[in-house]
Amino acid sequence: MILDRVDILISTYNGEEYLKEQLDSIFNQSYQNFRVILRDDNSTDNTLNIAKEYNLEILESNKNLGAKKSFEELLKYALTHSDSNYFMFCDQDDIWDEDKVRKSIEMMVYLENLNNNNPILIHSDLRVVDKKLNLINNSFFRYSKINPHIRSFNRLLMQNTVTGCTMIINRKLAQISLPIANDAIMHDWWIALVATQFGMIYTIKESTISYRQHSNNEVGAVKFDYIYILKKISTLLFNKELLQEKLHPNINQAKAFLECYRVKIDIYSINSLEALYNILSKSFSKKRGLIFEYGLLKQGFIRNLALLLKI
Repeated sequence: MILDRVDILISTYNGEEYLKEQLDSIFNQSYQNFRVILRDDNSTDNTLNIAKEYNLEILESNKNLGAKKSFEELLKYALTHSDSNYFMFCDQDDIWDEDKVRKSIEMMVYLENLNNNNPILIHSDLRVVDKKLNLINNSFFRYSKINPHIRSFNRLLMQNTVTGCTMIINRKLAQISLPIANDAIMHDWWIALVATQFGMIYTIKESTISYRQHSNNEVGAVKFDYIYILKKISTLLFNKELLQEKLHPNINQAKAFLECYRVKIDIYSINSLEALYNILSKSFSKKRGLIFEYGLLKQGFIRNLALLLKI
């Protein structure tokens, strides 16, 4: 089956230690109709020299923007300098299974045919490994106690379940997701919110990458076990102010989303967004009432208990 080309977008920053393994895994894909576009976020190591050894397009830059804005620049560039209909996001330190691109794009084409080419995001599970690729857990979803099928708009406002390095999106979703607001928490979270509001999200249950955990991860896998729970409870008891601060990014992202899409979304979504970004100004009982009224919940009893205690 001959399918459309996919643009693979890579943002790097001081990634010399693992980048070659990542790029090798991309260029060894069973599906070869792709273009790789790399933007380096002003590295100070040998990252760019390693990248130049491969047949990829380098988006020149001398600014450090951070991962979110770097990926935004890559997506903007790909949309305006390519006729590709599909875009994948790639970190600098993982290993892709050889059939990751094929599985992703075949599922995308299948879903587009069923859904009149609506905005679509597809993501998958991940295999959690250490820096030497030793297996930690076969499933990131199980490791972090995440159910990827709990992905209504209101639930995604509180907790992201989409990992960017597993994503493929179509052109329609890419177009409607830009610009990515400055107050978006991360590019993948923002795009997931757009997808669930205006299109659809589909989860491939298999792990399609080895998700490397090391000291330089900007975002990584957290094991949701009793040790993690005890730490959360301890924090709740002794530093409630810190926990309220941790809710501020969700609140700011909700406000930014409303500013961007107010005229395009339904009244319930508008009310949900307003409830979230005003929640800390409400009374004790009103805060908790709004959480349940608009389903502004996380996943699992412990996470929601923490949420209810910290607001």
